Amino acid sequence: MGVFSRSKFHIVKSIFLLLASVFLFVTASAQNHKDLLTSRYSEAQLGAMLSKDQDWVTLPSYTQRDFWDGLPESIRISLIKQGEASLPFKWDVVKATDIMEFTRTGNRNTMQNPNSARKSALQNLVLAELAEGKGRFIDQIINGSWAICEQSSWVLSAHLTVPKGFELLPDITKPVIDLGSADAAALLSWVHYFLKAPLDKVNPLIAERIKYEVRKNVLVPYYTRNDFWWMGFNERPQNNWNPWINYNMLQCMLLMEDDYTVKVKNVYKALQSIDKFTNSYKPDGGCDEGPSYWSHAGGKYFECLELLQHATHGKLDVFSHPLIKNMGNYICNMYINSPYFVNFADASAKGGINAGMVYRFGRAIKDSTMSGFGAFYAQKNKLNEKPAGGTIEAVITDFTTMNEIMAYPAKEPLIGSYWYPDNQIAIAREYPGSKQGFYFAGKGGHNAESHNHNDVGTFILYYNGLPCLVDAGVGTYVRQTFSPDRYKIWTMQSAYHNLPLINGVQQQNGAEFKAASAVFASSAKQVSFTADIATAYPAAAKVKTWKRGYKLNRGAAFVITDDYVLNEFVAAQQLNFLTFCKVVENVPGQLKLTGENFVLIMHYDTKAFTAEITHIDNNDPRLESIWPGGLERILLKGKNTGIKGNTKIEIKKG
Repeated sequence: MGVFSRSKFHIVKSIFLLLASVFLFVTASAQNHKDLLTSRYSEAQLGAMLSKDQDWVTLPSYTQRDFWDGLPESIRISLIKQGEASLPFKWDVVKATDIMEFTRTGNRNTMQNPNSARKSALQNLVLAELAEGKGRFIDQIINGSWAICEQSSWVLSAHLTVPKGFELLPDITKPVIDLGSADAAALLSWVHYFLKAPLDKVNPLIAERIKYEVRKNVLVPYYTRNDFWWMGFNERPQNNWNPWINYNMLQCMLLMEDDYTVKVKNVYKALQSIDKFTNSYKPDGGCDEGPSYWSHAGGKYFECLELLQHATHGKLDVFSHPLIKNMGNYICNMYINSPYFVNFADASAKGGINAGMVYRFGRAIKDSTMSGFGAFYAQKNKLNEKPAGGTIEAVITDFTTMNEIMAYPAKEPLIGSYWYPDNQIAIAREYPGSKQGFYFAGKGGHNAESHNHNDVGTFILYYNGLPCLVDAGVGTYVRQTFSPDRYKIWTMQSAYHNLPLINGVQQQNGAEFKAASAVFASSAKQVSFTADIATAYPAAAKVKTWKRGYKLNRGAAFVITDDYVLNEFVAAQQLNFLTFCKVVENVPGQLKLTGENFVLIMHYDTKAFTAEITHIDNNDPRLESIWPGGLERILLKGKNTGIKGNTKIEIKKG
């Protein structure tokens, strides 16, 4: 009996260990996101799943008049009025000198504005014709489609290769796929899909021309080239360009490619390329480009997956993967209070979301908070009364889900605290579930992130959902923005973030300049984030350690601490802060920060610092739209001439 019991025990133990190992293997596999799509689906499997025609399209056709006529009257009227406003559009050319302006002055909008106006006018006309269905807009749709087809290049001037010794112009013998050309091609592909029949009644050459130009400008280059950096086949780190362009290319292939073998091969190529994007994505799902880029990074990745799911009639589905869920949750975790989101790097403090896309993303990953967030913005912006912005397929998709999203329980994601260990981003609210009180976000990371600013260790602080200590973000994009002179722009420099100037030296750009020993802790009473940011500064700073710390003492105060050891004292240390508040010092050691309907007091030790307040004029329309009237810069100039020091800045309710 005893032997039998021992044998039985060993058998049970073996089964348990086997099951445990299987569980660990499955868990580890679920966490692994390398080649997320192509490791799960082969090209042959894709070929067996992919639709052979256009029956995958879920959008209502032009002839489905019951749908278009059944739209809410306010939406139909709005679409038709937008189309009517584009009836007199002149289709002026994008001139050669418009393109040259980028190399002459650094201005990219000289080319982009008329280019965008053309595409916007065409989209407005198509939506109006779909809504009305009487043929009134067809002639102008022909004019717009023909004008864009006649355009030498759809590539944005800022994305063209600058020739040495010559003015900038596109080489029409070597078409380039960029954000602009892929976007134009996708729009034309939908024009072809929706309106081919009425266009053919006028002349079949119109639809044939559209198909020819889409093929020449983007499909053939996509099929034959692997060297576009955004494809990821050169191992270059990927950003939002990858899913954004691939999403548009997938639409073009699925709508315009007639050869099924070619379609399968190149849709699979898109899967391989998209995998390069997620391969470089950190497991915590954080977007290092920031929330205002997320819609074209994680959000566009979702739209790629959604499109592939439609095109395979639901057979390609990876929405249960933890990475995808983390990517979706990110936009909820970065929300402060409409219109404000956490912003680091080039991200804007004021943003918003594509409500319909966020709602569908949440539904796909079965996350009610995310779906509720999409519903919150949809209901806030009255999606059932006026059309949202976006690409043509996004606008129409919103119409198809409008009733569902408007009936869904709205939910603002007022997250109490969250930590992204891979991206080293910390966020916390004083009162979880409420906009009241302090909100802070801090970051570690490194200085070679996408759209990077030299900002390792910086933070932002809001009160009652409104800005106090801020990150300026980025001004209008010009040639210098993405050039070797990028860090000469003040918004990119660490001295214009909420960071110290160490021995008179700022942080330096590069992956080796990073945070060390980042630690996050959260409890009901306190949330803290600390990191050693000495390694974000070059050798000239002569700093051994600089431990920057943030503490949100719930119900009390927000505290900033610095504990440092220098290798040598060279110049007085300086703490820098940017604020959208009005700043005065009525009492030594107490800076009064007056924001929108709140007053905070920044307490500092007068034995350790003297305070100086300067004003920063925006002198830039993009910055002015976010921070009207400019920002105030607080300089706390240190008095300590030793090689060691520790300081505390405390911010309390006034």
